Amino acid sequence: MKNLSIYIIFVIPFLTIGQNNPFETLEYDKVIAYEYQGEGGLLIERCLREEKEKINKTLHLSEKQIEKLEKILTSEIAYGNTTMSCFDPHFSVIYYQNEKIIGTIDICLDCNYLISSEKIPATELKMIKISDDYFYPAKGFSKNTRKEIYKFVKELGFNKYLRPLTSYLDK
Repeated sequence: MKNLSIYIIFVIPFLTIGQNNPFETLEYDKVIAYEYQGEGGLLIERCLREEKEKINKTLHLSEKQIEKLEKILTSEIAYGNTTMSCFDPHFSVIYYQNEKIIGTIDICLDCNYLISSEKIPATELKMIKISDDYFYPAKGFSKNTRKEIYKFVKELGFNKYLRPLTSYLDK
């Protein structure tokens, strides 16, 4: 079991080197950002199908904005914190090709993590040790990443559900 722990801590992070941005492989023709009321774990795809009235704003992202967001979310230092057990996203991004959804990112700053259709290797680079035999990925945003996402969302003009970063994660 000790060998397994060593493998998890030291080997798995190296397997993801060079695979930082899984969104680079997506072939898309537009990316739309959404500000919406995602309480109760409502992800953007279901919101679009069943509860469109919960969408407050949408914005077509420029290539520069897409690159900026991807850089924030795929950085090797973007994660490493804890998460909350809830997930109530208020910001999402959808990658489209010919009006078909090919990728999604749902973000909840209050809960301190994201759910993505693409596996982001950086979310598994750091582990939280519970015991000698049990570790789990520290997939919560780092303090700096929380600030960067907050600033990005605010720059988009998405502030209806944006609360000040005042939790213990920001101190």
